[in-house]
Amino acid sequence: MADVTIDNLTKEFGSIVATNEISLHIEDGELVVLVGPSGCGKTTTLRSIAGLETPTSGTITFDDADVTDRTPQDRDISMVFQDLALYPHMTAAENIAFPLQAYGAQVEGSIEENVEAVARATNCDEFLEKQVSDLSGGQRQRIALARALVREPEVFLMDEPFSDLDELLKRQLRAEVMRIQKERGITMIHVTHDQEEAMTMGDRLVVMNDGEIAQIGNPDTVYSEPANLFVAMFIGSPQINRFDCVVAGDRVLESGDLRFELPPADAEALADATGEEVTLCIRPRHLTWSEEPDDGAMAVPVTVIVTEQIGTEDIVRCETDDGVEVTGVVPANTREFGEEGYLVFDPDHLHLFDGRDDSAGRLN
Repeated sequence: MADVTIDNLTKEFGSIVATNEISLHIEDGELVVLVGPSGCGKTTTLRSIAGLETPTSGTITFDDADVTDRTPQDRDISMVFQDLALYPHMTAAENIAFPLQAYGAQVEGSIEENVEAVARATNCDEFLEKQVSDLSGGQRQRIALARALVREPEVFLMDEPFSDLDELLKRQLRAEVMRIQKERGITMIHVTHDQEEAMTMGDRLVVMNDGEIAQIGNPDTVYSEPANLFVAMFIGSPQINRFDCVVAGDRVLESGDLRFELPPADAEALADATGEEVTLCIRPRHLTWSEEPDDGAMAVPVTVIVTEQIGTEDIVRCETDDGVEVTGVVPANTREFGEEGYLVFDPDHLHLFDGRDDSAGRLN
């Protein structure tokens, strides 16, 4: 396997800048997920790594070899797409074997032995002799993964391969891919718009927006310490709560009729900022329900408008008196529609951002 280095990668389509000076290093054997909304540049980045797009500027290297101008067949990659592109006139086994037969890939053992080994690894060994047209969507996806893995490429690329599957199959295949990736030490780059999938699979996430990298980090860091307002709003489910505020004094924020007094630990972040616009965020899991909060607690009075049960917990969607929606997570079956109370903020999990647009940087 290889490490991958992208240096100042820019790709333009006429006047459209799809990726803007992207720089990223992926370690040998690492599973990195490019995640972001539609049109953020993640697929263009992946296609550039694959050699399916020619960069406008910048370089791509595998280990120490510059592959920027190499064709896809000269890069030693495998790629799985959302559209699987299996050969319908072949059996499952013939589809898996095709890369070894067509390109003369150098692997140990016979073609049959390699097909059987990768089929066992991807749990598709029981239907190797079936025609592709007779397979279910999940079975076809396993065949596509096996075909990409059988050649033992230096770099393994995936472009939203699970997006057309039902939730159960999606979870099963994600787990299988993660197991195989770790067992074989595969350098894997995966593209998805599904932030839950990204958080589940990635050793590191590359969060992208408008053709640029918004943040790189492991899932816990990206979730707990979002670098900017875009990352805070995009990563996490339920979505983070957001309050557009004005600094009204020492540690005091105002958002409409709401008034927040921040803990002393955040005083430095707001020094000499009276009158400035900031954004206060807190994740739903860091709010607790109270019928009467303690004196000095940071809390907002709310009315429950929707409850959504998720196993042992409920997502409660609430509104303040002036119509601001606030979401919390509480024990299941403890709150009901129309109930009034308070959502109390955990002062150790506040996120402050310097402004109100996506690029607003973290203050605390």
